[in-house]
Amino acid sequence: MKSYLMLTGAVVAISFATQADAAVLYGATAAGSPGELYILNSATGAVIQDVGPLNDALAQNYPITGLAFHPITGVLYGSTGNSVAAAAAKLVTIDPVTALVTVVGSFNAGNAGTPATMTDLAFTAAGALYGVGSVGGPQLYSINPATGQATIIGSTGLISTTGGGLAIGAGGNFYGTPTSTRFGTYNPITGAYTDIANPAKPVGGTYAGLEFDGAGALYGLNLGSTPPPPTHLVTLNPTTGAVTDLGASATSLDAIAFAVPEPGALTMLLPAGFGLLNRRRKGC
Repeated sequence: MKSYLMLTGAVVAISFATQADAAVLYGATAAGSPGELYILNSATGAVIQDVGPLNDALAQNYPITGLAFHPITGVLYGSTGNSVAAAAAKLVTIDPVTALVTVVGSFNAGNAGTPATMTDLAFTAAGALYGVGSVGGPQLYSINPATGQATIIGSTGLISTTGGGLAIGAGGNFYGTPTSTRFGTYNPITGAYTDIANPAKPVGGTYAGLEFDGAGALYGLNLGSTPPPPTHLVTLNPTTGAVTDLGASATSLDAIAFAVPEPGALTMLLPAGFGLLNRRRKGC
């Protein structure tokens, strides 16, 4: 019986560890700076770890304007900034352990001669990927995660983009910060934007990123406008847009994303654990 209790405790500990993994907050830089990947303290905004430069296998660096973990596969995706022509306006995957970047493909959006990147990325719970375009207004796009191809959903009625944070709640609501004075919702069918509030900004500027954590709290990344731009991590009330400032973070951060548990990590452990439990119980 003692062995049964010890193993049960181990399984519970594994479960808690898996849940804790989901709370790891990553941040990436762009905003006129090279791409760098960080792990952040979600309570204060402080940098916990500098994971490394966001380079591909040939050492090409990629400034990152949007981050999102696939909710089913756990793969980390990013959208690349337009400041480096060779790396511009692409969907990429990122190794969260090494910061290694792998290009998926171009978004193929924007105006003639001016490619649009996505100012932020977000997945639905079912694994559908969306983004907000950087050219032609803050329009909502659906994105093919296998190719990078972006398809516009519809017009927001807004003509300029500053910031462009995007987050999708557990209930399927799309929240955005399409300009420096707006926080509201997108209609995922028509792309129409509905304003909620002008959110407070601890360092001025705009909101470059939005992200829900596993508990349903909505986080925002406030990006200042003075180079190198300061940043603050905040939480926002999804209903009112009220802001709670958590603290300063790394300069030039342009994207945030909470990790998700490694797929199947717990389910692979449970059958073996239950098998051992059964053997122990037969021996009691």
